Parts: sequence; structure tokens; C-alpha cells
Amino acid sequence: MSRALARQLIFRLPLLALINAACGRTPSSYPPEHYLLITHPALNRITIIDLSTNKLVGALPTHKLPHDMLISRERVLYVVNSGSQCISTYDLKSPEFWNYARNFMNQDSANLYASRTPSANMMGQGQPNNSKRASGDTAAWTTLNRDPVQSLPVTFAHTYLTDTLFPEVARSMHEKVNAFSHKACYDCHDRSVGGRPFGPAFTNDSSAIVLVHLRGRNITFLNSRTLSIQRQIPLTIPAQYSPIEAWIAPDQSSCFVTCRNEIGESKPGLILVVDLRDGKLLKTITAGIYPWHLLADPTSTKLYVNNFQSSRISIVDVAKRAIVDSLIVQNGPAMMALLPERNLLVVSCFYTDRVLVVDLATKKVEKTVEVDSNPTSLDFSSDGKILYVLCGGESSLNIIDFAAGTVREKHKMLFGAYAFHPVDDRQSRQ
Repeated sequence: MSRALARQLIFRLPLLALINAACGRTPSSYPPEHYLLITHPALNRITIIDLSTNKLVGALPTHKLPHDMLISRERVLYVVNSGSQCISTYDLKSPEFWNYARNFMNQDSANLYASRTPSANMMGQGQPNNSKRASGDTAAWTTLNRDPVQSLPVTFAHTYLTDTLFPEVARSMHEKVNAFSHKACYDCHDRSVGGRPFGPAFTNDSSAIVLVHLRGRNITFLNSRTLSIQRQIPLTIPAQYSPIEAWIAPDQSSCFVTCRNEIGESKPGLILVVDLRDGKLLKTITAGIYPWHLLADPTSTKLYVNNFQSSRISIVDVAKRAIVDSLIVQNGPAMMALLPERNLLVVSCFYTDRVLVVDLATKKVEKTVEVDSNPTSLDFSSDGKILYVLCGGESSLNIIDFAAGTVREKHKMLFGAYAFHPVDDRQSRQ
């Protein structure tokens, strides 16, 4: 079997199986009113699940390694592509977006490796490389990738670099092929390259997006309307650490940043406190192994930080800039959700395939729910009765009856599901 055919089958079989499975029930409306957007980093794809039927209703191409997502009040979807140093935006209000998503879902496998040319939203032009002695990297840099993302219509999709700088060692080649005019490293590089943008969040007024670059080792502020770079703050940390996520204090004066140590070393990470007025490092807090997300309580006086390569969640006092307590859960706490009215913290545990409910008053686990392997994203229904859990091992959506603490339904998704973002437009359409 040729490599090209094998790659096509990897994409084709799971998607067609999902399409066939979806034929048994017809969505109540299209576009759906209540749905999940799901990233698939291994496939460079986004899929859409209609929550009224729990069926796949759309798919879209994106750039290399799509991970985290944001959605603006104006219903613009921002997808951070960590392997191509860019953000892709999609207008969820556009009828063309939904028509394209449905058609692409049906035609993805047939057209995946068809020759194509860049559309107007890809400003760079692929330049053929005639040198027989060119290395694989050079060839990748000078030939536009043949991927459907290059032909997304500009009526609803655009791409923006999260960092316009290139590594000094590669500067001359980038200048030679005019790579500075491109909007994504994936235009030319088939492999994962760049500064590794990660952990996006809106500022309090939603005027900017703040994210970190794992490899670039900085905090970056982007204008949320134009995606232009407003500011970058370099992080002066030892070489073995990489920033993962940032949280901005309500007064906008300081920022907390989680940093992991080298993967596989099982060494403590850091939580940095950075002064946003002058960019200086105010404090370095020793954290657990692989500190990741920063979840604020409703008063923004406490931060819950999951230490992914351990079984501990750290509690940070924002005013004291210190870890003041911790919660013991199970190995691989991946995502957290607060239920402040009940004083509960819900945690997905990636390595033990469980969702835990922790009573914050007693700091004890009061409920354990067995789910499919490698649970990550969590979200509650509007009435709080249903908990949706994405499980990346089987790429399944587990639907939990929260009061009963049992999995009510399981639904298969496309291979390699990483994270989801819920959208509920039911009230706005009434």
C-alpha cells in the first residue's frame, strides 16, 4: 500500500463511518442551534456535533495541530493551530460556513489530496522548487501544501500568524521564498513548526486575546478584531520550562502563567506572576508536575491549577501570590469545571478514565463516574442536569446524568478528538 493511500484511509474510514452512523437520525434543524465544535489535532480538522441528535453534522479543515478554541460574542470562532503558529477564524453566522461544513463532511475523503491553489486569504504564493539537491525541509518551505485549508472561502474563514518572527537559523530561507507574506507556517511546512501558540483567552473586555508561545516563550496579546499583535512579553525562565497558559487578574495589572518542565522528567513546574505594566517578573512559584489550566473562582481571589502529571490540584491565593492549599484527586487531572452554587469542583482524570466531583468544603471526592478513556473537556447543560465529557482515547462523547452519577449515553466521534467548545443559540433564534 502506498503512503498516500494509507494517509487517505486514515482520514476516510473514520469519517465515512460517522457519516453512515449519522444517517439514522435527521437533525431537527440546520444549522443546529445547540452544538459542539471539536478539534482533531492529528487530522487538522474541526467537526460539529448537533446536541439535539448527538450526530455529526459538519466538518472543516484547519491548519496544523488545532488545539484550543475561543468564540466571540459576535459568533466568530478562533482556532489556535499550535503546529503552524497561527489562528484560524470562522464566521459561525455565515450561511456559507454551514453549507461548506456539510459539503466538506461528505466530500472530505474524496478531495483530501487533490491539487489546489491558494485562495485570496492565503497571501503567499507557493513557489516551485527546481533544485534537485534541495533538502526535504527546503522543498516543504517552497511548495504550497496541497490541503483543503488552502482553499477555504474568504467569505467566512481567515488565517493570522500569532507571531511574525522566524527562527534566526531559518531567516535566510524564509526571506528567499517570501515566507513573510504567508499567514500560517502550514502553508509550506507539512510538519509541526513555529512558536507553538497555546492557551488562548479573552481579556476582560474581549478586546484582545492573550496566549502563550510554548517554544517562543512569551505572552502575546492580539487584537481580537484584527488579530494584529499588540504586545509581546518575553518570559525569562530557564530553558527547560515552557509556558502553557496565562490568566490575567481582574485589575489587568498582573498575569499568572503556568510553565511545565521538560516532558518525561516528572519534575515540578512553575507558576509565574508577571507585572503587565512593565513586563517584569514579580514572583516565581514552584508548582506541581506539569501545571496547566488556571481556573478562577467567581471572586477571582483563588485559582485552581491542575498538575497534569500528578494527582494534585493546587489552590493559589491571588493576593498572596502563593499556593495555599491543594486537592488530591486522581492521576492526570485534565480539565476542571466549577459549580460555585454547590461548592463543587468537577475534574476529568485523563489517566484513570474517571470524572470526579470534589466537595470544596471538605476537600474530599464525593462522587466518581467511570467514563471512556482519556477524558478531557467538560461542559454542563444549561439546567445543570447533564454533563458532557469528551474522551479522547475512543474519541467519544459521554453524556452523564449528573445527579445519578452515571453515563447515560456514549457517541462516537471522529478520530483524535482533543477539545470541544459548546455553542447554544436556542434563545437567540426564538
